[in-house]
Amino acid sequence: LVEEVSVDLRAGNEWLLAQAANRPPQATLERVLERANRVAREAAGLRDRAYLETAWPALARLIHDFLGIRFAVPMAELEVGFWQASVQAKPMPGAQAALQQLHRSQMPMAVVSNTSFSEQVIRYELAKHGLAEHLAFVMASSDYAVRKPNVLLFETAAARLNVDTNDIWFMGDLLDTDIAGAKAAGMTAVWFAPNPMGDPSPAVDLTVADWDGLVHHVKESRDRVRGMSSRI
Repeated sequence: LVEEVSVDLRAGNEWLLAQAANRPPQATLERVLERANRVAREAAGLRDRAYLETAWPALARLIHDFLGIRFAVPMAELEVGFWQASVQAKPMPGAQAALQQLHRSQMPMAVVSNTSFSEQVIRYELAKHGLAEHLAFVMASSDYAVRKPNVLLFETAAARLNVDTNDIWFMGDLLDTDIAGAKAAGMTAVWFAPNPMGDPSPAVDLTVADWDGLVHHVKESRDRVRGMSSRI
């Protein structure tokens, strides 16, 4: 739904340090960044190897508690502020119009995101671009311990949506997480590939190049099902 334009971790950590209620003299920005790099390698790096998620507050504590930095502001506020200071994103072309069309077709929709940030942060970013209004929920892996392609995440999302996994179309741009996980969960795996390179994975049920393509195929599938029903 959104594309990351840039991430400025220095700016985010500068903002965090400005919120500190207690900051020892040795807790410089450079030391914070050095510690953050180590935490990313040794803790956050587990995410891609074991598909386990570590939430942003836990990562932040490994950095700031070590350096003696203390905050009076609640961690949830710090998380949102850090995101605002460090991440720039833009809406994907056609995403808002597609969500509106699918909503008018009474299609239940939700988001499942691999992220160390909370649902609150991801929903904030989507809402900023007018993309959250028609979503039943935003599901962040940080709130569920596991990441895509872990089937537990897909099954839980289906249960929250109250739709059988076999009746869900799951669209994503990553073959090894989105597509592999959706297929393993029994969903229709839709690969979002504006510029596909090579042959798609055998797990791909459908490839779309843009959001209009998704809407077209969803409506075509629904019309086909309705046509079959009318002949029975």
